[in-house]
Amino acid sequence: MPSDGVNFLKYLLHQSLRRPALSLHPTATFISLKGWRRMEENRASSIMGWFRQRFGKQRNESNQSKASTCSQKCSHLNTTSISSSSSKPSTSAKPPASETPLPSVLSSSSRSSRRYDVCVCHTEKDIDLAQSLACFLEDPCKGLRCFLQDRDCPLGGAVSTEILQAVRDSHCWVLLLTPHFLKDEWCLYQMHQVLSEGPVSQRIIPAVINMTRSHIPLELRFLFTVDLNANKEFGYSQVYKTVLQYLKDMCEKEKPSNESQSNS
Repeated sequence: MPSDGVNFLKYLLHQSLRRPALSLHPTATFISLKGWRRMEENRASSIMGWFRQRFGKQRNESNQSKASTCSQKCSHLNTTSISSSSSKPSTSAKPPASETPLPSVLSSSSRSSRRYDVCVCHTEKDIDLAQSLACFLEDPCKGLRCFLQDRDCPLGGAVSTEILQAVRDSHCWVLLLTPHFLKDEWCLYQMHQVLSEGPVSQRIIPAVINMTRSHIPLELRFLFTVDLNANKEFGYSQVYKTVLQYLKDMCEKEKPSNESQSNS
């Protein structure tokens, strides 16, 4: 029981003890037993009312604080569930680029007739540029097959034989024209092998970097070139689109011959 309640009871007891007993003085006012009981009942009722008011208020405050705490917890749980549900990936979200289907031409039989889509012709000093281009073209979302001399030539093979085989086993050829390219005898040999295979077949893609057009070999000046000086990524995209377009055109040209053979 709270200390103030105890003190109040002590006070009532003390007052009742100090009250003088009923005397038989002739002038005293006598109270009947029924009246005395009514007075005690009223006094007890007032004491009980005080206790109800005192502890009932504390109980209401406690219930209100519990209700407030419960509502705060519920609101926190609702907020957490909403945030967690919103953080879940939507089923209607677009798939990543790696899951985007490749062009149908890359699964054609005409494309599989050769081992490589692109043969990257470069010098040893430009190996980083060649690897960067091959990495872009061989990305899973593009799916081309590239030939790099340092990576794909077997050990112990003759350089001239392997270069010639790579040229003949590729659909297109990218010539990385740099100042080092013009000074490399094997690069010039590879360039002439490419020209002998298809000079006007849209299979040769000269990619120029750190050079002006006036320094391009005379054998290649009749071809449109890809400029890698300003923006390499854009130049890489042009190379990819050119190779893809050639493969599409090749498949379209071979369709009538295949249909005629099947009809005959």
